[in-house]
Amino acid sequence: MPRIPAQTRHALTLTGILATTLTLTAAALPGTYYSGHGWKALTSYNIYSLSPDPYEIVFANTTARTKLAGYFTAPAAQVTTQVGVPITVTQTIDTTPTSVCPPRHRIVIHYLHQPMGQRGMSQARPCYNTTDGSAWGGHVLMDSEYWETANWFSTNATVNDARRKDATTHELGHILGLDHPNTDIDRDGTVEAGECVKNSTGLRPIMCSPNRGLALPVVKPGTGPIAYNISEPGRFSKAFDLPGLRQLLANYSLRQS
Repeated sequence: MPRIPAQTRHALTLTGILATTLTLTAAALPGTYYSGHGWKALTSYNIYSLSPDPYEIVFANTTARTKLAGYFTAPAAQVTTQVGVPITVTQTIDTTPTSVCPPRHRIVIHYLHQPMGQRGMSQARPCYNTTDGSAWGGHVLMDSEYWETANWFSTNATVNDARRKDATTHELGHILGLDHPNTDIDRDGTVEAGECVKNSTGLRPIMCSPNRGLALPVVKPGTGPIAYNISEPGRFSKAFDLPGLRQLLANYSLRQS
């Protein structure tokens, strides 16, 4: 049986900070890992693994499908080919309420104005399999303001679209079992917004909060108005997020045994 945790507040915070504390609630079995370099599992919401069985992305209504289907195609294909878990973006309309888990391995996408009652905040509502602790599916509530308000993120159209792609992929990552990997890098006793590891080019995990760890566009020296976060728009990072998803997949088989 699936279940939505009582508190699901894993949102991509774009105008505010969402602090998340990760508590491992199950001892790691031999070969199982629930965190690594630049990634964390959503164990605080009872997700410890990612099933190898196919998942499908559906939509709450035709508006959500029209506005958002294209934004989920690339990350779904990336997980399919680079992680080994098939995810298909369908044309299906699913009216399951956001308070109820959809059928197994179904991810329902919603297009809503301020779904959390706060400006600029989207929300993932992941469900978990109560039998084996794997990612069941759930709901993604995207804030329509990203598309409806001109220059919501910046005055650069390329940056704006990159951030929309990052936002949708970020929320999908929560449904698949990834948490915010923010950590106290400066050791000041506080885990802060954007405080995440980064690669040699300055790119942080897509799951870093907020918006890949970049509250505002950061111009790369010598390249003009290009922000770091548009080098892999809407893609799970190969250095951080993808290894995390692959480990969650490995955890599935390991936890069965």
